[in-house]
Amino acid sequence: MRPRYDGASLVNLMASIEAGFGSAQAAPPRHRLLDLLPQQRLQEARNVVLMVIDGLGDHYLLEHARDSLLARQRIGRISSVFPSTTATAITTFLTGCSPREHGLTGWHIWLQEIGAVTAILPFRTRGNKRWLRELGVNPLHFFAQPQPLTERLPVASATVSPRWIIDSDFNLAHNGPSRRHGYQTREQFFEQLVSAVHGCNERQYIYAYYPEIDANSHDHGTHSLEVAAELWRFDEALRATLARLAGTDTLLIITADHGFIDNPAERAIELDQHPDIAAMLAQPLCGERRLAYAYVHAHLREQFERAIRERFGHALDLLPSPQAVSEGWFGPALGDDHPRFGQRIGDYLLMMRPGWTIKDWVEGEQHHRLVGVHGGTTAQEMWVPLIVCEC
Repeated sequence: MRPRYDGASLVNLMASIEAGFGSAQAAPPRHRLLDLLPQQRLQEARNVVLMVIDGLGDHYLLEHARDSLLARQRIGRISSVFPSTTATAITTFLTGCSPREHGLTGWHIWLQEIGAVTAILPFRTRGNKRWLRELGVNPLHFFAQPQPLTERLPVASATVSPRWIIDSDFNLAHNGPSRRHGYQTREQFFEQLVSAVHGCNERQYIYAYYPEIDANSHDHGTHSLEVAAELWRFDEALRATLARLAGTDTLLIITADHGFIDNPAERAIELDQHPDIAAMLAQPLCGERRLAYAYVHAHLREQFERAIRERFGHALDLLPSPQAVSEGWFGPALGDDHPRFGQRIGDYLLMMRPGWTIKDWVEGEQHHRLVGVHGGTTAQEMWVPLIVCEC
């Protein structure tokens, strides 16, 4: 399925939140507002909290936790962005922009300006893990476009995020003027959320991020006891937190960046086992295991297309990158693309079919398997819940 940028995606959710506060720059959001969310309640709430539960797909919630508070407060579903992955979707949450506007197109991104493939959220090179700062990349300059959402809002703001990433280059650049509340445990996550709500005497916007569903899904898979147990513990803690927030005039919006599917070992393609195809690449694969960007030597493109379709046609769809852009996968054309966007999606998209992944390995990477994966276009990966609680 394609992202629903026409009024039912994460981009539209952020447009509604921005419109609910009004922009400090007196300019309306560029994107259509979210159809599901009543705009009047956003405009009236003293505290608006956006809680992102990394990896909580709508299909998973309805299949495995139908009796949970989260499921009972669900008002519908919305789509992720493309690709359906943390680096791309979280940047949409923090900027209100589509992938083509913010330019962070996956976990691994080829940065032509420094000639290296990077892991963009840790802000390091792939493989040898050199800090991009060491290579002369200033994160405040690198992330200067687009502007963080909180810099555009005419209200106070706060961020609740794991302590180990809250002061990362990525987060410092994207959180703008927000007060920062770091935590280490689930209990501290909710404590810090309550503290953020009570710690401001004016109208405010709070962004709260929780990663444990994602981590457990990667390690153990979508049908594991580990994921189910984590979700139920989270649900119980949420119930108690709502009681503590009663009477604070807080609108709590809960969603996710993406969902998950499982990747059977026999459906994991490792490009190292296909050296003839790997040799056609000008750069290592970028993006995700479920959606990879291929940079191909210009004189080998016809040969590459033929080899991919003959050998992997059962496992993936090959789409020229310009076609993916024109079809709207990365967002509607509004005339404000990131200046480096076109460089960051390669020559071709390798769009993996259900259950399949593709991966190459570079020097310095430790081989590891992910049981649960995301980044693709299945409904399980793309649909996320929209949950609304009023306190």
